[in-house]
Amino acid sequence: MTEAEKLQLCLERDHLLCSPEFARSPTMSKLLRYLVDHKLLEENTPLTAYAVAVDALGRDDSFDTQIDSYPRVQIGRLRRMLDHFYLREKSKSRLFIPYHHYEIILGANEEGQDGDHLPVDSEPAARDSANPSAVLDLAIRRPAGLARLVGRGPILAILAVSVLLLAFATIYHLRTSNTVTATTIAYPVIIVKGTEGIINSSPRPTIDRMHSHLVGALEKFDQVRVFDEDAEPANPSQYLLESSNLNDAANHVQLRLVDNVTREVIWSNRIEKANSQEGELGLNRAVIDIASSHGKIAQHELTKYRDDFSPGYPCLLQFHQYIRYRDQKILNPVLQCMDDSARQFPNDSYLMSMLAIAENISRQFDLPDAIDGSQKDFAIRAEKLDHDSASATFAMAQSFFFEGDCQRGTSWGKRAVSLNPLNSRIMGYLGIFMLACDLPEGEAYSTRALQMDANADLAVAATVAMQKLRRGEAKAAQEMSAKYMDSIPGAALGLEISYILSSAMLGEKEDARTAWRLFAQRSGFPETAEPRDVLGRWITNPDLVRELEADFKKARLY
Repeated sequence: MTEAEKLQLCLERDHLLCSPEFARSPTMSKLLRYLVDHKLLEENTPLTAYAVAVDALGRDDSFDTQIDSYPRVQIGRLRRMLDHFYLREKSKSRLFIPYHHYEIILGANEEGQDGDHLPVDSEPAARDSANPSAVLDLAIRRPAGLARLVGRGPILAILAVSVLLLAFATIYHLRTSNTVTATTIAYPVIIVKGTEGIINSSPRPTIDRMHSHLVGALEKFDQVRVFDEDAEPANPSQYLLESSNLNDAANHVQLRLVDNVTREVIWSNRIEKANSQEGELGLNRAVIDIASSHGKIAQHELTKYRDDFSPGYPCLLQFHQYIRYRDQKILNPVLQCMDDSARQFPNDSYLMSMLAIAENISRQFDLPDAIDGSQKDFAIRAEKLDHDSASATFAMAQSFFFEGDCQRGTSWGKRAVSLNPLNSRIMGYLGIFMLACDLPEGEAYSTRALQMDANADLAVAATVAMQKLRRGEAKAAQEMSAKYMDSIPGAALGLEISYILSSAMLGEKEDARTAWRLFAQRSGFPETAEPRDVLGRWITNPDLVRELEADFKKARLY
């Protein structure tokens, strides 16, 4: 590296460390400093996961990179923070961490020149293989004007003094300002604390693996923000995820989710055999219970934002409620606040991915002007803002499915599942879309979503029930339909239809007629109305209406 490049590397590091997101994360700040220091030494030996874990992240010498992904998780987190920072800053230079590497690299900020270092409309497989080289190509370009600074000592000194003044000014601003910028959505914060009750050092590796597993899994959910226990995030919605070791072998661990403001315990769970595959399954279920769009944090936040349709996080909460319950009374205010949110928070990837769904809903209900923008444009923007986001990647998958491109939709959908295998919405809806494309393996995805998340969307349950019915498994279809209908009565059209048809197939005509009568009345029709008229009230796809109409004729309810 030239002296000018070394100086620019230090300037970028200091600029990042003065930003609010790095100021709130001591671990990320420490990791950034370590990577930059290693780069400045210009050693030929590449960094390894072990070196990052032990030297930068404070793990002990017994750390095993084969069974613990903690350094990779933290490097991925730092990579996303860099991407988000430079997307906002629009500077000429930036720092990169190429995929599958631990080295930090100085290069040109293509986003700062209205470009993008990743193609957004290519196949995921091609993107995965092309991305490292794309980043490296950018990294070897010197930022404009740096070459002219080589050998100009006085200019470098003046530049260094100017940057120091800027850093002091930024730090002063951060210390005197307690407000979150209006362009940032205030997602709830989870602070993952270290485990209490450790008497000796023998269970330490197990506890460390559990801690890193929790952090890594939680960070894959876009609707929460995860911090270390020594961080002091500015967001007022803070939750502590505490853990207590219940025996010396660390086989039994108690998890608690605590409101950091009121100190109220809002969720608790005991993980048995924490150092086994069964324990990992328990940890995954705990993460889903906590961080999913209908999880404990979202439910607790709803008590604060009841009937609040303000742009940003309150609106997203209401949008998820609509998706789950399909309450038509809140459809218009939900679409209105989502449209307002798009203008106020245009650089939020998760919001953009949800707007892709909102725009599709608006068209389903013949409200094409409710959301200003197209479903595909929102999906592309979401993925461009954060190509490591499972929600953004799945927004792209949905776009291809809606266009009838099942191959590309499936490819993007599977990539989204790999980015967050605990997101039941993504996994369940991928199954729905694949089944619509006559891809039988889709049922396994939807079934898996129901198995891992008790609060999975009811449309997923309805799809699996209908698949069972198609195979003649009427009893299984009836039981599944009844189970989910009882949990949220009237919230899932597909479940009601499945229950009616399966009951009729089993010869339980009176139960089937009673369910049909209630469904027809709610639709504004008498029970003797033609099925196509009743179904057409809710279903816009004429092919699906005709298919279901044939099923009802076979059922012979009347």
